[in-house]
Amino acid sequence: MGVEGCLSIPGYLGEVERHAWVVVQGLDRRGKRWRKKVEGFLARVFQHEIDHTNGILYIDRLISPDRFWKEEDFEGEELLV
Repeated sequence: MGVEGCLSIPGYLGEVERHAWVVVQGLDRRGKRWRKKVEGFLARVFQHEIDHTNGILYIDRLISPDRFWKEEDFEGEELLV
């Protein structure tokens, strides 16, 4: 689990559970397919951003409504995204 924020909801943070690693694939600028396993922070970033393409915000994935804070009230874990 980790704390995320987003410019889509400025000034707020929330605790979200994400997978520790993911496999992502796509096309490069020349149309060549690529695939890569990513872990840790980069895996969290990919999950967060791919959620955006599916119309999902991090607040839709909060572990609990009471794990959502105004930035100025947040005291705790490191901000991850």
